[in-house]
Amino acid sequence: MIFDDTRNVAYTRALKRVVTPDSVVMDLGAGLGIHGLVAAKLGARRVYLVEPANIGVLSERIARANGLEGRVTCVSGRVQELELPEKVDVIVSVFTGNFLLTEDLLPSLFLARDRFLAPGGTLLPDRARMEVVPVSAPGYHAKHIAGWAERSQGIDFTPVRELAGNDLYYDDSDAREVKFLSRPGKLLELDFNTAKQAGCRSRVRVRLKAGGTCHGWLGWFRMRLSGRWLSTSPDAEPTHWRQVFLPLDPPMELKEGAMMTFELVRPEFGDWTWTVETGGARQRHSTFLSEPLTPAVVASKADGFRGRLSERGRAAKMVLASLNGKRTSSEIAERLSGECPGLFSDQGEARHFVQSLIDGFV
Repeated sequence: MIFDDTRNVAYTRALKRVVTPDSVVMDLGAGLGIHGLVAAKLGARRVYLVEPANIGVLSERIARANGLEGRVTCVSGRVQELELPEKVDVIVSVFTGNFLLTEDLLPSLFLARDRFLAPGGTLLPDRARMEVVPVSAPGYHAKHIAGWAERSQGIDFTPVRELAGNDLYYDDSDAREVKFLSRPGKLLELDFNTAKQAGCRSRVRVRLKAGGTCHGWLGWFRMRLSGRWLSTSPDAEPTHWRQVFLPLDPPMELKEGAMMTFELVRPEFGDWTWTVETGGARQRHSTFLSEPLTPAVVASKADGFRGRLSERGRAAKMVLASLNGKRTSSEIAERLSGECPGLFSDQGEARHFVQSLIDGFV
């Protein structure tokens, strides 16, 4: 992403329009901090690089290498735990996933907005929209979905096809050949200044400009940066973002001029469900069905599920309870390997387990 010039030029252009010598800027989910460092270079009074990953030391070195250390503060941690000494005038973020809601980062942006953005402050980006279009993509569909109906070494893998037809496929535009069967339609638009949640329950209706076989729908998003829109569609300048293919299986045979409805339901942190209707035919797909399901798996996903910790879960509970500042990690691992001999092959594996929990929770 550091070398995604299409994206970074658009962000820099937007920052030039809003950053002043009095500006306090938050680069949320900063990574190495390219946008925050640009803001500092443009003269912002103070820039906070906020990043949960432990790379602040590297960001500080980059700031020093560019003569910006006096204006840049690196803050390690999640926004839910963040404390700042002041409000900020600008929040710049790249919390838009490949299909806008992918990765579920927008709820953290809205939280940061409500907690830290000064009245009249600016969000970059401040608005985004999801767009979809029905496509003919015979080769891509055959590779990822229909191909499971082919035998390999005389073995029939057809049962996998049902799972593949309910999955999402993210790829660059040059990884698939598609033909648009209609004009793209706007599915959902979010105003980041006022949005309270980042889910979707939207539908779009399009008229087919060409007949043929519809193998699925292609989706992407656009976002607004200081009044100018940046698109991640296959017709736009390439970025690190990818379009998503939402398949239909079986594909639908359609006539020119037919009307087609696409509905997408996706709650925050939930599964993607898409329903397509045309000429009395209807198909419904969901990522919930993209993995093998057993009664136990289905029950565990219910809101009323009452489960019990597995042996591995009990081991994790014991480790977390032991991280109280009184025992060393080696002592905890030694106790763990003694109490859970069937879970870890040796003390080295137990130490690795302890370290993974330290990395995630300490």
